[in-house]
Amino acid sequence: MPENFIHPRARIHRSVIIGPFSVIEADVEIGAQTVIGGHVAIQGGSRIGRGNIISAGVQIGTDPQDYHFRGERSYCVIGDRNVIREYATISRATGNNKETRIGNDNCIMTYVHVAHNDCIGDHTVIASGTQLGGYVEVDDYAVVGGLAGIHQHCRIGKYAMLGAKSYLNKDLAPYLLARGNRARVYGVNVQGLRRNNFSWKDIEKIKGIYGYIRSSPLNRVRCWRALKRKFKGPRFEEIAGFIEDSRRGILIPG
Repeated sequence: MPENFIHPRARIHRSVIIGPFSVIEADVEIGAQTVIGGHVAIQGGSRIGRGNIISAGVQIGTDPQDYHFRGERSYCVIGDRNVIREYATISRATGNNKETRIGNDNCIMTYVHVAHNDCIGDHTVIASGTQLGGYVEVDDYAVVGGLAGIHQHCRIGKYAMLGAKSYLNKDLAPYLLARGNRARVYGVNVQGLRRNNFSWKDIEKIKGIYGYIRSSPLNRVRCWRALKRKFKGPRFEEIAGFIEDSRRGILIPG
């Protein structure tokens, strides 16, 4: 085993298990009960929480693949109880003191690339071979199928699902199911919502909101005014807030 493969200025909880031939640089923090496989590289600026499982060959905190990066101090922040499988790569951010951020209880499978300044919420699943461009946001409980490609600055809303081998170049709003190259919406992610204990009443309300948006003859401003009069509650607020914040445009059921 090579000497000093763990830098003396890395802050690692004594309960952490580290496999052979892994390299952990200075300015790294790793929380209790995390398990790190062999041949893992964790670079400076990485902050990793408790109870994570990091499999062989994973690269964390790598320099951004971004022409705007100039070697500034930035971070890759990973929460607790995540599973990061073999050969996934997670870049730190572009921009002084900026972060690439991954929350808690996520499953990031083999050969996934999480680019600079991405933000992944909690309880997501990102399947093997998926490539996330820079500044992508994936909200809580979203699922991304294998070999998907997500354009930079795109967002995926809560409880949405993007199918395998899809290419997403617009925002996928909460609760929807999309697939294809280019991705299009095929309706509400009913099976995903049922697995997460949504009631049929809630699901029908979500369908009603998107059905109204799809069929409305009104322009965008008048449509939103009518929606706010017709629908209330947290499900509508989640959808409305997501759509109003969109910069790349929204995939809406056709």
